[in-house]
Amino acid sequence: MAEFVDLRLEEMIPELEEMQRVELFTEEEIKAVVKKRRDFEYKLQKHTKVKEDYLKYIQYEINLLMLVRIRRNKIGCQFKKPEIDHAIGNRINKMFMYATSRFPSDLKIWLSHIEFCKRMRWTSSITRIFVRLLAVKSNEPSLWIMAAKWEFEENGSAANGRGLLLRALRFHPESIQLYTEAFRLELLEADRLRKRRQVLGLSCEPDLPENQEDTDNILNGRVAVLFYNDAKKAVKSAADLLPFLAVAKEFDFTAELQATIFRDMQVEHSEDEITWDTIARHALEKDPNDKEMKLKDRIELCCSTYEEAIERIDTPKMWQLYVDTLFVLRENEIIRPRIRQRIHQVCYRALTNQKLSDQQLIDWTNMLESDKFSGYQLKTVLIEGVKQFPKNATLWTKALKAELEQNEEEPLFQIDTGAADEPEPAADEEATAVSIEVPAVFWEAIKALGSTSDSIPVWETAIEHFEELSNQNSKVLQTLEDLYQKAITVEPPVGNHFKPLYLKWVAARKGREEAQKLYQSQASLPPLVLDFHYTIIDLELKETHPKMEFIRQVYENAVMQFGQKNKEIWLRFIRFELERGDPTRVGNLHHRAKKTLDRTVADDFLVQYTLLQLQA
Repeated sequence: MAEFVDLRLEEMIPELEEMQRVELFTEEEIKAVVKKRRDFEYKLQKHTKVKEDYLKYIQYEINLLMLVRIRRNKIGCQFKKPEIDHAIGNRINKMFMYATSRFPSDLKIWLSHIEFCKRMRWTSSITRIFVRLLAVKSNEPSLWIMAAKWEFEENGSAANGRGLLLRALRFHPESIQLYTEAFRLELLEADRLRKRRQVLGLSCEPDLPENQEDTDNILNGRVAVLFYNDAKKAVKSAADLLPFLAVAKEFDFTAELQATIFRDMQVEHSEDEITWDTIARHALEKDPNDKEMKLKDRIELCCSTYEEAIERIDTPKMWQLYVDTLFVLRENEIIRPRIRQRIHQVCYRALTNQKLSDQQLIDWTNMLESDKFSGYQLKTVLIEGVKQFPKNATLWTKALKAELEQNEEEPLFQIDTGAADEPEPAADEEATAVSIEVPAVFWEAIKALGSTSDSIPVWETAIEHFEELSNQNSKVLQTLEDLYQKAITVEPPVGNHFKPLYLKWVAARKGREEAQKLYQSQASLPPLVLDFHYTIIDLELKETHPKMEFIRQVYENAVMQFGQKNKEIWLRFIRFELERGDPTRVGNLHHRAKKTLDRTVADDFLVQYTLLQLQA
């Protein structure tokens, strides 16, 4: 092992001598470099090779090369670059080769090697690296595409790029991704040659064949058409043709090719929703050959195409694509007034046919909230919406808000209470009852959503509403408190969320003594919530004369419930005693914390405790 290390270090001697001779490094720094390299070389000679050793060595050499360049610029010395800079670069290149040979499955090392060679401008090395990489990972189309793009766009070799893609298609004959990239690169090459002819004329075209017919085929993108025709064998739906259409639209000489793709969509995939969506959206694009067709006419053509589509393909996807396009059009402020009523009509039809998605319904209700003259009742839409999407919390929240904001209208939901024989209340009593009772839609929402976190906004909406009403009507306070008491008994996460909030509300409405009573009654009842303890502590500390023994009891409850895995509660307890309480208790708390905390957090606690002591 030592013989190999010494041999490697001897090979570095000329490079190190030149570093010292041109005064890039001092003698002490050279010794440090030698020591570091010797350590790395010994690690690489171990029987069991470790990837991290190679990567650390590579990173050290890259940092060294950067330091050499910085010092060259600083002292203005550009001598002996082949002996120093290139030697370090070659060593890094060799280390990358050793690493990729040892760990060929690690893609990050391959890509880092390629990036290093790009920075060094070693183009021939990059080609060889890609060849080795693709031999190991030939089953990944994205790597073939990366290599072909580099050959086409950066190395300027269309032949190499084309050859790579043809080889890739032998491995992956069904890959639409590969066909699309080959299609794009051929069009890109044709575009480059066309621009070159336009700038330089016909006298400087070494990349084109002498035959005029072949030249025209290349310049018109016919090579790309060949790839497209082959790709049609692998196409399974209209969605597979969309990438080809998107690529073709990037070039100004592909009108005929675009027409061919559209024709193939209509012929081969006439019952595919994507086909009709693509045709309809294409109708919105301005045709340079038809200057008489105005924006209004293009919108009408688009919508008529969608209408024809939903008659032939009455599926949720088709309706949703139609609605998506209308919402995209609405983003244009010029079009918005013209498209507004059509959005309402189409969304209502889709909703009644149960073809609208829940997110589209939410977007539409947002639109209805700001459009009071749409002709569609928001509450009617929400009734149907929550029936179709009973698990959507946003729709339930909107339905609840609409119910709470109503004045004399009928409620959204009615529950049979079995009180049909009871006498009807007087008019003023009925008004009071309506204003202070929780509406039925709230209970329907809670029943549908359960105790999940999605139901929290529904609870918050009801509580915030009655909180506002309580400022005007004291009778609402009981309804509000009933809501809080119901919320804290719900399983987590709902109960955990509202338990501290209820405590704050009681403290604000009923005072300090009632808050302490609530804490004493709820502290040990499930769900156990750490913030519940923190809240009562914060409330008590805000008082002019806080009860120190009560605060200590709260901390004791908290550490008993959460002190095994939560170091923060112990640190807060200690900080309280240091700053506001009795510092002599700190030692005992520290000892208890060490005995109680799990080993996974005990070490971290000791570190933070030491810092706390130093700050004190």
